[in-house]
Amino acid sequence: MRKIFLACPYGHADKAVVERRFDISNAVAARIVANGAAVFSQVSMSHPINGQLAHLDKAAIGRLWAPVDALFMEAMEELIVIDEPGWKESAGVAREIDFFRDRGRRVSLWSEAERDFPA
Repeated sequence: MRKIFLACPYGHADKAVVERRFDISNAVAARIVANGAAVFSQVSMSHPINGQLAHLDKAAIGRLWAPVDALFMEAMEELIVIDEPGWKESAGVAREIDFFRDRGRRVSLWSEAERDFPA
């Protein structure tokens, strides 16, 4: 069974963009699971929780999630990045790519990997 960490750009000044990224993350994660792979979608997990952390600023939320993110990245064997607009500029996605590449683990873009997960 493939063990996939799913990455997606998240933060944005426009809340509609953030919601779209959450929805896309959920749709991709569902497609991966439906095809028999294990997936951890950081955006799917953190977005609803972040709503309960409205008293924290963006930097504090990032510090809160960093060790949790690292725990799940260590457990997963490969990274798939949802290559929606903003993924190349995302510091979080860059950190996740570096983590997997530094360990010699597979890194793919969703646009390349989605053929492995038929709808």
